Amino acid sequence: MRALPWLVLCSSGCAMMLPAVNPMVSVDDDFKGKAKCLVVFLPGVGDIATDFEDKGFVDAMRDRRLSVDVVSAQATLAYYANGTMVKRLGEDVLEPTRTSHYRQTWLIGLSMGGLGTLLYAHDHPNQITGVLALAPFLGTHPVAAKIRAEGGLAQWKAPEKVVVADEDSTILELWRWLQALTSGRERGPRLYLGWGTEDTMLSESNEVLATALPMRRKFPVPGGHKWTTWKQALDQFLDDSDFRQGCGR
Repeated sequence: MRALPWLVLCSSGCAMMLPAVNPMVSVDDDFKGKAKCLVVFLPGVGDIATDFEDKGFVDAMRDRRLSVDVVSAQATLAYYANGTMVKRLGEDVLEPTRTSHYRQTWLIGLSMGGLGTLLYAHDHPNQITGVLALAPFLGTHPVAAKIRAEGGLAQWKAPEKVVVADEDSTILELWRWLQALTSGRERGPRLYLGWGTEDTMLSESNEVLATALPMRRKFPVPGGHKWTTWKQALDQFLDDSDFRQGCGR
């Protein structure tokens, strides 16, 4: 992944952006390596790994008595900006779990982290069982509008595989891959999408992606671009997807 100057992702938290340290830091919740499934959370801009505990995401797993080990990665904006997010997530967070013999590995990310789940799955489609992208950032240039104008993701005249050189080409290649994945032309993880229907930042591009997903794979909920909205979508995902069947006790 090339370095990406996604300044639109910045909020007030960007002024104090945490550095991209090597190795990437992660926080685990009673990690034992004996559960059926591994879940890795990726934060949004201005968020940190411990927010998933503070906002009830980890408790949502505990309350349902799922057989999961939960790891929250400190995948902050700096990794996206310098192009190392996918590499560091793989080598520093996922690779150390390989000896644990999980049956399934899931990525769950919100906003910038939702984008991160898709970027990692694009580059490593055979490593990940499933992805829950919550309000994923899918670019600021008019690719989503063009896809909508052509009748949706299934009808879009996508280019051949794009050589990634900058932000625009990265997003274009991501959309091309999403079309190939959702149409079954390329293999990859099971893709689930959650978003707030009142999210003025990202609902338009999320709805474009949603048109290519079956009803059981998408969770639109009332609300804006905020944690309470994403928590509602997570709860629906945990109750109404095949994740619970595969990762239950």
